[in-house]
Amino acid sequence: MTPDVSVVIPTLGGAWVADTIARLNAGTVVPREILVCVPEGVAHGAAELAAPPNVRIVATPCRGQVAQRAHGFGLAEGPWVLQLDDDIWLERDCLETLVDFAAAHPGVAVGPAYHDRVSGAYHSFRSPRDGRPSGIERVLFRVINGADGYQPGQVGVSGVNMGVPRQGDWLDLGWLPGGCVLHRKEGLVHEAFYPFPGKAFAEDLFHSRLLRKQGVRLARCGAARCTLELSLPEAQGVGSVLRGQRAYARAMRHFVRLEGGSLIRLHLYFALNWLELFWRRVTRSSRLPAARHEAVSDPVLPRG
Repeated sequence: MTPDVSVVIPTLGGAWVADTIARLNAGTVVPREILVCVPEGVAHGAAELAAPPNVRIVATPCRGQVAQRAHGFGLAEGPWVLQLDDDIWLERDCLETLVDFAAAHPGVAVGPAYHDRVSGAYHSFRSPRDGRPSGIERVLFRVINGADGYQPGQVGVSGVNMGVPRQGDWLDLGWLPGGCVLHRKEGLVHEAFYPFPGKAFAEDLFHSRLLRKQGVRLARCGAARCTLELSLPEAQGVGSVLRGQRAYARAMRHFVRLEGGSLIRLHLYFALNWLELFWRRVTRSSRLPAARHEAVSDPVLPRG
């Protein structure tokens, strides 16, 4: 029997959304419905996305990724619900693999492994580059998580999340990236939980916290694979980076207070984060234009 899956995609529209939908519909499991959740003021511009018969444009009375997604969750009809960012492309068997994994693990919400669309490189925020922390990384993870250091897929005492290695399946994680997560319908979070306007930095940490409080186990299926564009635009200016860092810091301070974590460790992490960001930008600039087409994933500032 073909799994009955609803997909919820919050978006402001854009040409790339059509590619995301096309790849969903080319998979080994085709979703029952794809709900493209667009704010009322711009929903008319997304009408052409509804060409496939399983696509429905949902004009939401709210604006913001978390709120739009929560609205779509309330309309999803399938027993399985996939939350998906509008720029995530699933490999052909990714959705089928996620459903099979979740069906074999009761009470689980599960995500795939993320790879850069250009280079194919595996990406997981704040995971050791070579599987085991280097000397410098051990210092960083000591700041993030105290004496326990690197704990794959968990949230440190600083509130900073740690990624998982590329290989294998991982159960009972502390957080999941919000770009692609398969839920059982009864385990969905329906509230618009993000406390700030604008781009929802660290929203996956807030969402993961609520899922765990509901008794949902978080997992990563290593055999399921998706891709996204991780290369940083060369034209991204200092002002844009500063605004992103400021919004990320605001969200993280709020999250740490909710978790009862260490603000001192969080601020020390911010300082080290800035040093790393500066160093990576300096060394990257010295390699251009020879490395102009190299895909560089940046672990310093996670996706919102």
